[in-house]
Amino acid sequence: MADKRAFAKFDVGYLDNPKMADVLDSSLHAICMHFASVLHCSQHLTDGLVAPKAMQRKVGGTEADIQILLDAGLWHGPGHDCQACWEACPDIPENRVYVHDFLEHNRDAAQAKRVSEKRSKVAKEGWIKRRAEANDDTNADANSMQIALQNEPVCNAEREREKEREEEAKASSPETVRPDVDGIIQGFSDLLKANDVKYRPSKAWHTAARLLIDKDGYTPDQIMFVARFATTDEFWKSNILSIPKLRDKFESLKIKAQTASKPKQPQHMDHSARGLAKGMAMLQAYDAQQTQPFELEA
Repeated sequence: MADKRAFAKFDVGYLDNPKMADVLDSSLHAICMHFASVLHCSQHLTDGLVAPKAMQRKVGGTEADIQILLDAGLWHGPGHDCQACWEACPDIPENRVYVHDFLEHNRDAAQAKRVSEKRSKVAKEGWIKRRAEANDDTNADANSMQIALQNEPVCNAEREREKEREEEAKASSPETVRPDVDGIIQGFSDLLKANDVKYRPSKAWHTAARLLIDKDGYTPDQIMFVARFATTDEFWKSNILSIPKLRDKFESLKIKAQTASKPKQPQHMDHSARGLAKGMAMLQAYDAQQTQPFELEA
């Protein structure tokens, strides 16, 4: 945002001006009085006219300092012929002085008024535009309300889904002690550790493990069977690094695990092979029943 304060112009060579040399030698108060007069005229839009007594009081000057500025031509009193000015001095009333060439370097009151009016106009136009946009937004809200009323059945369905999500979240609270859920988290952690994978169990792990059991209907043994496949398969072991990811891909992983297992197993199988075959049989039985989780074999 532009700075709206009033400013006065000063040449960077202000103190090097030949007119200032004698003033500097005579009185620093006189310099301060001249400086104050320029600022006063810019602030109050006096077009360069100022009361010398007021400037004297501002900086603690004297009558002699007023005369120093008049003699140096930095101030002009009533009746000044203006021969040294770029333009004629205005009529100078009694008890006032004119700051030398003030209007040559600073805007006059009329210019300042035009700028102020222009700013006011721009501000007013901006206010009108914002008001119109606000009205448009109000109309849009009204239309949205009408659409919402028309789509109330959809909203009701969404509320039902939200309620279901809240119930899931509540049911998945880690505050409830669940040895089966803790067993899945520990078993999956051991599988990741065997792959030298850095992991950090979180509340999301607890939630996903619980939903696999309570909502999706799988037993801990079935879940761990799929988890062992996911953490040993060359492709999946670099992608399944958390229980939420395991749940997200569980159906695909279950099918892959079944396919990877051979239909016929040799008579002599080690413990790992027997576990894989057992898990495949459980998943096949689950797919066949559909309505209830399959039971583990004895």
